[in-house]
Amino acid sequence: MYIPVAQAEGGASITVQGQAYGATLKLNDADIATGAASVVSTDSTRYVPLTVAGAGSLYLTGIAIDYAADSPAVASHIVTVGPNEQYQSIQAALDANDSSETNRLVLKIAPGDYREKVTVTKPGVTFANADVTAKRAVTIRASYYSSNTFDAAGNFVPQDAFDLGTNKCATVTIGAGATGFAAYGITFQNDYNVVDHTAEGQQTPAVALNTQADKVYLKNSRIIGRQDTLYVQGAGNRVYVDGGYIEGTVDFVFGDANAYFTGTELHMAAFPGKNNGYFTAANTKKSGVGLVIDRCRLTVSDAYGDNAKLSLGRPWQTFAKYSQVRTADGSSYVTDVNLNAKNDTYADISSAVTYLDSTISSKVIKDRWNVWTGKDKSGKSVDVTFHPDVRFAEYASHDESGALLNPADYSKIVLGKMEALDAAQVQAKRAELLADMGFGTEAGQWAAPDGAWPFAFDQKYSTGTDTTASQPGTDSQAGTVSRHRPKAKQIANTGSSVAAIAVVVLLLVAAGVVLVVVRHKRQ
Repeated sequence: MYIPVAQAEGGASITVQGQAYGATLKLNDADIATGAASVVSTDSTRYVPLTVAGAGSLYLTGIAIDYAADSPAVASHIVTVGPNEQYQSIQAALDANDSSETNRLVLKIAPGDYREKVTVTKPGVTFANADVTAKRAVTIRASYYSSNTFDAAGNFVPQDAFDLGTNKCATVTIGAGATGFAAYGITFQNDYNVVDHTAEGQQTPAVALNTQADKVYLKNSRIIGRQDTLYVQGAGNRVYVDGGYIEGTVDFVFGDANAYFTGTELHMAAFPGKNNGYFTAANTKKSGVGLVIDRCRLTVSDAYGDNAKLSLGRPWQTFAKYSQVRTADGSSYVTDVNLNAKNDTYADISSAVTYLDSTISSKVIKDRWNVWTGKDKSGKSVDVTFHPDVRFAEYASHDESGALLNPADYSKIVLGKMEALDAAQVQAKRAELLADMGFGTEAGQWAAPDGAWPFAFDQKYSTGTDTTASQPGTDSQAGTVSRHRPKAKQIANTGSSVAAIAVVVLLLVAAGVVLVVVRHKRQ
């Protein structure tokens, strides 16, 4: 394939979105990963070759070309949401207003409960608590779930109108097209298992927030659930969780995106009948960095006793080769496990979680991590994890008193590694991880927070003018706020990729390249 680029100052970045299964991607003869931006020279108008080599298949969803010279000034327009505001519901405000990454839509939301299931599909949207101190909560809540019920053929069988499956049950979904979403001082809550269905044996996946977009920023927000609370989805997507609080019991931070958490409290909540829990469940692709939990606090409910089995996480979908038998009632059990071979269905999965300079509750097990297990015919747990592909690490962890944990005291760590680093080594590791995740100030990267986000919303509204006087559904120019221009090396997503995508798709068809869509159910 050949991707056309125009002559322009400052260069450009090319991002290939999708997933390669076994195939190798090269741009200008250099290996690249899907979802990661690659910088190219634009000294002249030319075609940049994209090569797909090796045995396997390619699932291509798009190609973006971002020119440094195109980075425009960012503007915001504000609308208000609340019982006595322009819009009474969050979804109504989203549906009635356009937005983009260069003309952001800011929803200034009055404190209170918003009982609605919300989906964001447009880029450049900000949810902001109208109480800039966030002492009064803005809580978006609903009660949808996944029963994980299947028929004999393996098809999902909803039990009622609220049983939507893990991919669709979230209270708030940030769709794949909602690039650059931000939230300030917002609470995302799934009431299932938190407010209702709280009896022993009722715990099941019930997502509070599902992010499927790139460049998602969550500032001082709260995400509340029990199982599968925060789903960071999409290989190559970047999520930045800055402060705030996340609560759950089982796999409550999970997914395959590159998600960076800093200054965040991750709290293991109690649930009737449960004596075990997992903070994370990553299914990172081999090209991804995964979940990075930096300078955070892992806390545990006092309801857990000293014999609780609470772990830093377990590897979702990094499976060894095994067979599965499904019975007439839709249940299944594992047979013929081969721990020395990788499951072909999940060949590109390599679960990755890194804890850096974080405070870890003393109630976390000495083994630190768990393997992923299935049940055999007798109901006994069976390890189905392909251990060589798991990437779990713990660097410079400390206990509640601030004392560094000594790796020598943890001789039987399952799957992961623990290392004691000094301050300089911690800083170097942090810089390495952020660069690998695509955060930074280099061309093609997403700038880490330094007070100058290209889409940052001024919490004090000091430079903003509300569009309160405008009629609902209008885009009042009087309420437009000029924002700063991004740094020259920060390349924003623009519409400049449309022609390239069209050309590449035509060439794909002409070349007879088969695009194989592989979908996996989370069971």
